[in-house]
Amino acid sequence: MAAFLLPITFLSKTYSYSFAETTMMIAFPVFALLILLQLYRFPSRIAKIIPSAQSFLLAEFFLVMQFIAMFLSYQHSGDSIQTTGIIRSMIFLAGWIVTVYMSWALIVLTVTNHKEERLFIKSGLISLLIYMGIVLVPQLLVTLNNFSIHPYVNAIARLFERHWMGRDFYAAGSYAVNNYRLNGFEPEAAFLANLLGVVYLPIILGIAITKQNFWHFKKHVALEKWFNWAFIGSILMFLVLARTTTGLITLVVAAVLWFLWSKRDDKIILIIFGIMAIVGIALGYFFVQPIHDIFYNFLFNKQGTSNRLGGTIALVLTFLSHPLFGVGYGFTGYFIMEYVPKSTTYNPEFQQVYRHIGYPVLSDGIGWFATYGLVIMIPALWMLFRLIIRSLVVQHELKIRQPENWQWYLGTQISFMIMIILVAVSSLFVIQIFLWPYLLMFFFYRQMLINQEKELAL
Repeated sequence: MAAFLLPITFLSKTYSYSFAETTMMIAFPVFALLILLQLYRFPSRIAKIIPSAQSFLLAEFFLVMQFIAMFLSYQHSGDSIQTTGIIRSMIFLAGWIVTVYMSWALIVLTVTNHKEERLFIKSGLISLLIYMGIVLVPQLLVTLNNFSIHPYVNAIARLFERHWMGRDFYAAGSYAVNNYRLNGFEPEAAFLANLLGVVYLPIILGIAITKQNFWHFKKHVALEKWFNWAFIGSILMFLVLARTTTGLITLVVAAVLWFLWSKRDDKIILIIFGIMAIVGIALGYFFVQPIHDIFYNFLFNKQGTSNRLGGTIALVLTFLSHPLFGVGYGFTGYFIMEYVPKSTTYNPEFQQVYRHIGYPVLSDGIGWFATYGLVIMIPALWMLFRLIIRSLVVQHELKIRQPENWQWYLGTQISFMIMIILVAVSSLFVIQIFLWPYLLMFFFYRQMLINQEKELAL
């Protein structure tokens, strides 16, 4: 069953906007059936997925604090198109809580031993390779003005592509054909960069850094290393070709982390590759028009930065005016409109889109504080900090004791740390961390940490 989890999450199309996005994806009913099937096969495991009293209290605390925040915000906003209302917002939050619970339960029920751990990861990576071949490569051909591929790209987009309401990104049939940027099945290029950079890149980096025999290329040990490096290189390439600031920043941070965690012999090779890449990009910028366009149009000559700047300032002011409880889920957009500097609103996107359908959160990290307040964010960050400390302790003990399969366990903990760092970086922009692939990976790393602590008697 573990082999089905990550592959299903690539099908991210949302079939309704009435409830939380994750509950309206094909993954929701499939995962519900998988949970029931596992409980039918292994009835004794039902005890493992009954949340603890502490978990129930945390969920209740979260909902009560958010209800208070929404109630207070409603006194100020009243009925507005910029909010989703208290009742609907609570329904959305309930849907996200169900998603979190199901993600945890799926990992607990299906990833129960070393074989299933590797199967979970390997199936995800193989699915990513297939995804690159049948989705991203055709979209890349679109950006290179290969018009013959347009019908194919549009056809699979109609089946699987997730869309934003009220946007004209998909008028030509798909995001890629309309905007000449890679997005996979995600609603925008930045979210493809998040999927590749936050979910999958840390996995293969952890495998490559620890030099483990993951793919089992018999009698070809060197092939294992170069396959992993080529895999990493292909992900980094697609991060660039997504033509988004998020992708480029993720690439730089991931490359630095790869270098810092690598051993001395790999660092030398990485320095050589890094110099070659910098020289190649510099030459390409000046002499190769497509490369010049990527960096000039999507990095150096960014349009719409006024909305990002204005939205970020508004989020900071929203948090400072509601630091304790936040403004509540579904009310953040209203307060962004209240606090956004007028000088940043004189642009077509604001006037034609945001003014009518709401101002989106364009910096999720600040948005979490503005929405949920310190009463929720401080405990959440404290629990995450404790996990990070526990992971560092496990990494230290694994290096000293070197138990059976220690490279695999060390690699997963390094992947976990890289994922946390890349989430922190991506949260400066936009990242939806409560979608299925992010939650599944988080709970996988957490379960691996718990298992390793038991094995090492920590």
